[in-house]
Amino acid sequence: MSLNNRILALIALVFLCALSTPSSVWSQEPPPATTPETTTATGLTADDLLLSKPETPEQLMQAVVQLTDLGHAASAKAYLDQLLKGNPDDELILKLRDKYGPAAFLRLANNKKLQPESITLLKKMESAFRAYATDPSRINSLIDALSGTPTERDIAIIQLKSAGEIVAPPILKQLSQSQDPARNDELTFALTQLGDPVVPPLIAALRAPQEKIRKIAADVLGDLARPTDALYLWNPAFSQSQPQSVQVAARLALAKILGKNPRKTYELNRHEAQLVLKNAALNLYQKHEAKSETQSIWVWDNAAQTVVKKELPAQEVNLIEGLRLAKEALEMSPDKQDVQTLYLAMALALEAYQVGWNQPLPEGPGTTFNLALLSGPSAVSRVLALAMKQGHTPSALAALKALGQIGSRTLLHEQLDKHSSLIAALNYPDRRVQFAAATAILQLDPAKPFPGANRVISILTRALRGEGTQAAIVVDSSIPRGQTMAGVFHELGYETTPVQTGMAGFKAATDRMDVEFIALEYNIARWGLSQTIANLRADSRTANIPIIIYGPLRLQNKIEYSTRYYPLVKYMVESENTDDIGSQLKPFLEGLKTPELTGELRSEYRAAALYWLSHIASSQRTNIYDLKQAEQPLLDLVSDRSLASNALITLGGIPTRTAQEDLVQVITTPTFEADVREISALQLAFHIQKFGLMIDTMQISALQKAYQAAKDPKLNTALASVMGTLMPDSKVVGERLQKFQPAGALP
Repeated sequence: MSLNNRILALIALVFLCALSTPSSVWSQEPPPATTPETTTATGLTADDLLLSKPETPEQLMQAVVQLTDLGHAASAKAYLDQLLKGNPDDELILKLRDKYGPAAFLRLANNKKLQPESITLLKKMESAFRAYATDPSRINSLIDALSGTPTERDIAIIQLKSAGEIVAPPILKQLSQSQDPARNDELTFALTQLGDPVVPPLIAALRAPQEKIRKIAADVLGDLARPTDALYLWNPAFSQSQPQSVQVAARLALAKILGKNPRKTYELNRHEAQLVLKNAALNLYQKHEAKSETQSIWVWDNAAQTVVKKELPAQEVNLIEGLRLAKEALEMSPDKQDVQTLYLAMALALEAYQVGWNQPLPEGPGTTFNLALLSGPSAVSRVLALAMKQGHTPSALAALKALGQIGSRTLLHEQLDKHSSLIAALNYPDRRVQFAAATAILQLDPAKPFPGANRVISILTRALRGEGTQAAIVVDSSIPRGQTMAGVFHELGYETTPVQTGMAGFKAATDRMDVEFIALEYNIARWGLSQTIANLRADSRTANIPIIIYGPLRLQNKIEYSTRYYPLVKYMVESENTDDIGSQLKPFLEGLKTPELTGELRSEYRAAALYWLSHIASSQRTNIYDLKQAEQPLLDLVSDRSLASNALITLGGIPTRTAQEDLVQVITTPTFEADVREISALQLAFHIQKFGLMIDTMQISALQKAYQAAKDPKLNTALASVMGTLMPDSKVVGERLQKFQPAGALP
């Protein structure tokens, strides 16, 4: 076909397309896929629609664009395949981008007939342009062009703007190094023209060591920043550590951003600055949920003399930003206790995050833990209260460790929300915190009973056997429904107590001190739902117990809205099906806990629990702590040589017949090592002396046989002390005296 005929055919095709339902041409499906050689609806091949057969990459791209625009994407796909098989380099891709524009690549990528090849082409274009736009040598040459003619400067700014945030670091570096005022003005003006992308780097520049950089950053932010960015200007505006030039620039910037009169910057004040910074830091402290995604953060790098961008986990970014804001608030009011508490809590949280769940906090000079020790027990107790209120387990653990080292017995009776924060920690949802609280209290060595003493023992006992019973309380005005829900929770593994009123539920929760959650039926009485929740959250003994509200689906949104300000509260749709309840309950409760303990840590907890139980038994503190509930798992631990001693010492302090029988069983079991049996014998003698003889004649006979068979001198002596405590009569004593032959005596 001649060239003229091809042109006429092309015109005819366009004309026919225009006549056929033009209003819906873009909504119709393209014709069936064809190859370049197949014919179209007009009887023409794809080659006929083109002025010439494409061969070069540029011609192939032109063919793809033309055929797609004519509604023949299926015919264009073969040319697109051919283009990609040629593996075009970045230079060629950028040349095609300059010719057709980014919109053409996007339009091709959105055409389903060209996918996935068209998407591959779009990604190649984006990658090539990104590499070109971010090339350091190109950016530096554009920055140098800022000193050129006005036209060259305008062109450079336009191209710098297209590169985005990455142009801020080299400009700030040149500002750090430049001593030329004219050059500084050029660079500062360029920053003001670059728009939103350079705002985060400039916020980081507010922490630069150079006064000049901080002032320039404040000046430029006044032109570019939004009201949400004003947060970072409060400290430069009012901190006494900032020079006058920075304060003035930051206050003017704040006035611009917040819509104030720049001549009335006195309307902004130091008190407002401190309050804004504290609330922002507290908000970030609350955002401690573990998330997998990463987040960008800009920081000043002294070595690079500019800002650098880092990609960190979102949780770590929140802690870093929160710590920065808390410190800036502290600079405003160094003597305010609530700000001190927040800063110390944030610092402990960040250090705990960085070392990981299962690692102890670093100790020694310059560590946050040492700072906590130096801050005193009152400050650390406030950190513990804040951490529990916000559900921040890592800083609660750190605070408890510090309190165990520097606290005093008065902490068990301090009035924080009506009760001691240390006592409240015994009932925190996380097992790590419960155990840390129990051991911290034991380190304080209380001399008189205190609320929660039995809870200490239950926590230690649970550590001995890994898991203990899990208690729950159900509050429901309807006895049958309450019993039904209690049964459902029991099937899920909870020892459940049903009560009928909010007041009774509150009393049960404060009495037991081992409650995993409290379930409230939405229509309870005496107290009503809102009053019951308010009272549970106001008392530190119950402030951290999760609350489950159950009722019909239609009330879920209403009740969730009315309880939104209370922590650890969840609405659950009522059901008698255990699976339904479990699917709603378990994710909520599991989300409140830290990662599972490793096997090594479980062993450490068990050993520590046994140590403290044996300490109670041997230090005459059984008048404070009731060891009876710890008895059951002790005998099983005697077979572990590393745990046997403390397990037996603890048994020796439990005033029950079964404890005495367990000691006898160890003594009379030959498979135990002699030293283990010796410890058991000494504890049995002590037990009989203190609590009286509780074993029967058969067990006494077994002890006598064990004594006669004991060849180990220390074991034999220990068993002799047992035989002596059995109160032998005069006849038995006489027989023993006659049989005895002293060493060294004449035969």
